[in-house]
Amino acid sequence: MKHFICTHTFHSEETKKAYFEDNKDITSKEWFASVEGEKVKCIQHWLGDQDFWFCHWIAESENQIHEKLEAIGADKLFLTMAQEMSVYATSDEPDKKLYS
Repeated sequence: MKHFICTHTFHSEETKKAYFEDNKDITSKEWFASVEGEKVKCIQHWLGDQDFWFCHWIAESENQIHEKLEAIGADKLFLTMAQEMSVYATSDEPDKKLYS
């Protein structure tokens, strides 16, 4: 599986309001389950007060992310730019060479 960072932005203030209304009672466990597929999974999600927000996905291809978002109707609410990341590292994993 490959790692992707997705940058999202709502189509409009109306779609932003609709998104939050539809998700006002959802838990993080439910939210992550709703965006998981057989070959695609969102594993981190960041959303602030700015126009853009971000998610970390693992998938075999960028297209699988877009297909999942379309399948759940998210493409009707926001635009997504998915970028594959060739380097993925966390502070809690064993020491490894990053750029080899």
